[in-house]
Amino acid sequence: MTDLLHLAAQDVTFGPDAPYGFADALAGPGAGRALVTFDPADHDLNLQLALSLLSSLGPVIAVYPGEGCWSDLEVRTTADPGRTHGVGENRLHLDLVDRDRLPRYIALYCVRSDPAGGGASALSDLRQAAEALGEEDRALLQSPVFRYFADKGVHGVGESLERFAVLPTLLDGTEPTRFTTKMLPHLETGELVDADDPAPVTAAFSRLVEAAYASRSTVRLTPGQLLVFDQHRYAHGRMPLGEGQDQTPVGERRLLKQTYVAADHRGPVRGER
Repeated sequence: MTDLLHLAAQDVTFGPDAPYGFADALAGPGAGRALVTFDPADHDLNLQLALSLLSSLGPVIAVYPGEGCWSDLEVRTTADPGRTHGVGENRLHLDLVDRDRLPRYIALYCVRSDPAGGGASALSDLRQAAEALGEEDRALLQSPVFRYFADKGVHGVGESLERFAVLPTLLDGTEPTRFTTKMLPHLETGELVDADDPAPVTAAFSRLVEAAYASRSTVRLTPGQLLVFDQHRYAHGRMPLGEGQDQTPVGERRLLKQTYVAADHRGPVRGER
């Protein structure tokens, strides 16, 4: 990602304006995404400092309270290759896409990168993708006719919506874009959409997927790096891991830590436009 805002942890965790300088940078020049680089020698300290940074954006959510604020995104060779812990491509999506309190920010901290050289993180600007569509497609995607499968055992993210629109009425960040590429195969068979004629809706969604992938960019995190992004605007995913994962000891495979930040009930982030 050549346009990704890079920040040194020292610059945003020390000083009289820390961590608010991070919030301003993320909302301003970062356009809702930033990569913060810590000293990789002390992951425990880095994760604590990262929570301080994230608290300037809103409440940090323990979506899985039994795991604390940070969940492990480890590699399991027995998992579905296209899912969170798999070894293949995890296609562009939003987490908890159907929840009425959809988390605003996601943070990914790298403990270990893939020794086989894969597993880059992918982001796509859904605002840009939506703007590439025609007015008719946008209107179809703004209709609350979509459904998705509800995650079980999650906390702090509200209830599952029975119906929702993929695109908000205004593409200004006040409401999220509710998007997951994984809906498309179901839409193509008439599932997950409650429209009199699902074909035009499915075609519009397919064009949104194409536009999202046209603007996809990737970054391969290295130990000590923290990627933060606004998932009301950006879809994310994972590129395939390198070959030979089943030959790599579990303790040497790629390991990321993930946490979520809720939309701040007190108002927009400092400097947000």
